[in-house]
Amino acid sequence: MAHLQCSRCPRTGTRNLRAIMPPEQIDRKFQQAGWALDPHACPDCLNQASKERKTMSAKPSPDAMRAQATMFTLLQSHFNTDKGAYAQGWSDEKIAAETGMPKALVIEYRESCFGPIKEPAELSALRADITALETLQRESSGAITVEIANLRTRVAELAAKWKI
Repeated sequence: MAHLQCSRCPRTGTRNLRAIMPPEQIDRKFQQAGWALDPHACPDCLNQASKERKTMSAKPSPDAMRAQATMFTLLQSHFNTDKGAYAQGWSDEKIAAETGMPKALVIEYRESCFGPIKEPAELSALRADITALETLQRESSGAITVEIANLRTRVAELAAKWKI
């Protein structure tokens, strides 16, 4: 016997096995009986989910369509795709507030249709300068640490020579 517990309801599926089978064959037996395996779902739960998807309306409301059109217009007017930046005073948050659309949806739409927000060139240059200075600091610190270790070794040698 093989058992499978539905992850959505308390139902347990059972398959009678005549011999010991590899897991792949047992999985196929449950799939043939209408079960889903990842995640485990019984045929009843799968049918219920299918009915729920069919009853959902795929057509947005007129208000939602107007909000999307307004969002598109605002993005087109205030987002420079070449620079990857908004005009002064505009942002994803402001467009979301103006249209009533969720900010996450505005971001998703802007990134897929207009592109990501790019870092300004002067900010990229400053980041590069910081990285270069950090590297220089690490190298200098390493060289100074080596020199200090060499001086301590010399002190120890001289102290041993003079028996101090």
